[in-house]
Amino acid sequence: MARLCGYANGGGGLIPAEAQFLRRAASRLSVVDPPEAQNAVAEWVNREGGRTVRGGLWRGETLMKTLANPRMAGLDSDGRPIENFGETVLTPKEYRALLAARSEIRGEPTERRDAYDYLLTKGLSDCDECGYDLSGGRVHSEAAPGYRCLPPTEHRASCGKIRMDAARLEGGVAEEVLADILRPGQHDALLRLQQDARDEADRLRAHIESSGDRFAALKAMRQQMLLSAYKAAEKATKDDLAAARTRLRFLEQIAGVPLADVHDVVSWWNSAPRASQRALIMLSVTKVHVLASGGGRGHDPHGRIRIDWRTSAV
Repeated sequence: MARLCGYANGGGGLIPAEAQFLRRAASRLSVVDPPEAQNAVAEWVNREGGRTVRGGLWRGETLMKTLANPRMAGLDSDGRPIENFGETVLTPKEYRALLAARSEIRGEPTERRDAYDYLLTKGLSDCDECGYDLSGGRVHSEAAPGYRCLPPTEHRASCGKIRMDAARLEGGVAEEVLADILRPGQHDALLRLQQDARDEADRLRAHIESSGDRFAALKAMRQQMLLSAYKAAEKATKDDLAAARTRLRFLEQIAGVPLADVHDVVSWWNSAPRASQRALIMLSVTKVHVLASGGGRGHDPHGRIRIDWRTSAV
């Protein structure tokens, strides 16, 4: 049986070069709004030097069929995680998004979902009033995506006072980030940060590749350990490996941002996958603070944004 592109064998074993173009292809097929056509993505992969397992050129249908294989996310035919599969080309979330996009292309019914990919969640933006991280969501199913500070609860010290339309907030932040890149000295600062990210990625790859030795050493000590201590150590090792893979995925996005020419970055932004746009923002920005809409700032998104720049510390 021919091996699955992206993997060295049927039980896992990632081939980084293949995994990278497959991940980027999956983003173009499912994350970009609207998603790109299958044949267009296949042509892009071919131009980038990506090839099939047999060394041939990709066709749109073949590329989508390959990415739709559940093993791309380390899953079996029933959608359950395969035990000890190892690092995967796609995360389960990315795989589900790809399947949903394929169903839409075929005209098949899909589950109703909030398909909006928020650019500034996960700690990247906060409420300037209380400092609590903003959440993405819709007021109701037909409303536009937006950001808000959640109402306070007994266990959450948020204020619930800040709301802002996602398009206005993200558009304003994107304009400021791209303008900052064009400022004298900032380009060099970003290049240094990107190199730091690449160096860290290299260290993480080595750490991930040596995980088998750590698990083997732990297993060799099994007879000398209490069962509870062994289970705790095994869990900690697995958690460390999962965290390293997640961090590596983010660093690979940063490493892929085309920073060689600042003007190329501006043109690249408009067609870049959301994950890559987020990586550029996180490379430039520590935190986006969203201010209240009073004081005449309501119609100007820039008047409601205060940014802590990562490049200012370089």
